[in-house]
Amino acid sequence: MTYSISAEGLALIQRHEGFRAEPAQLPDGNWVVGYSHVRVGQAGEALSQEEAAQLLAIDIAPTERLVSARVTAPLSQAQFDALVSFAFSVGAEAFEQSQVLRRVNAGDFIAAACAMDAWRKSDVGGELEVVDALVGRRAAEKALFMKDIEVDAAPSVFVRAKLDHAASILGAPIKFAAAPAVGSVPVAQPVQDLAARLTEILKSEPQTEALLLTQVVPPESTEDEGEIVTAHAKPVARSLDTIREATRRAHADAMASETAKPRFPSFNFMPSTAKPNIDRHLGKVRRNAFRLPELDFESVGLIALFLFGVALVALGGSLLFAGTGDTIELIAGGAVATPGAAAVLMAIAGFRRPNAA
Repeated sequence: MTYSISAEGLALIQRHEGFRAEPAQLPDGNWVVGYSHVRVGQAGEALSQEEAAQLLAIDIAPTERLVSARVTAPLSQAQFDALVSFAFSVGAEAFEQSQVLRRVNAGDFIAAACAMDAWRKSDVGGELEVVDALVGRRAAEKALFMKDIEVDAAPSVFVRAKLDHAASILGAPIKFAAAPAVGSVPVAQPVQDLAARLTEILKSEPQTEALLLTQVVPPESTEDEGEIVTAHAKPVARSLDTIREATRRAHADAMASETAKPRFPSFNFMPSTAKPNIDRHLGKVRRNAFRLPELDFESVGLIALFLFGVALVALGGSLLFAGTGDTIELIAGGAVATPGAAAVLMAIAGFRRPNAA
């Protein structure tokens, strides 16, 4: 069934959306004017309340069609008006996935009205906070939705109300946030400004600043003779003569330092700077390979139990095989060897456990 919003529903939306004659800029760079009418790009001219009401009727038409298409249960005019206001506030996608729509279609109108209370938060200064304006709007929509629902009598002396802890958590936020004024949130900066800001942040680090200030070789200079270039970031190229001269001077300085050193016999055939560095981590691994495993209290107890069991088995075996074979000796040997075997098996089972040390 197709519904249309009534004058009462439009008045509720107008009251909570608020009227602004002059356009105000949104954070995304667009403009809002009238009753939440969005202008893309240009601010445009101011509006009168009559013109804003006409634009609201046009803007709200898709929401009317959405509610009519998604709601399968029969509605009263007040219920339809409340749902249109709710869907216009939360957005089409959120309305389609909300418990409000599910419970309306299930015919549980009281639960649907209570589900509206959950949609009371918004992004305020980058954080989700309970907004007092949304709390008031949900209360108005809930009251309008329940306007035509028959009220059951419940004498207070007989049906005494008790605290619903789940509802108290929902109804008692830590703080309420006032709805931010349109235009108070800064407009999103263009990409060029963000890039410049990122460059300033990177330049605050000395190493990054040096990298950013590195001069890049022009493409046409890569084919000049006598220059060294790379296939990646190309710093200022130096001539081959300059490189040869620097190499020659470094070699001469090294030879001079070697000549100045006294010649003493030494078994060190390699300069100290050329000695290979020992991998500390590898050395640590090698040292740990020869380290005895640490024994905890449980492992010591299992070892003692095992040795005690072996001793009992040995003693029982000596009574069985070293005696004269009398019945008493056989019984005594079995009595001693049996608990010893049990102790050995218990110790072995303890060692086989995954958490045993």
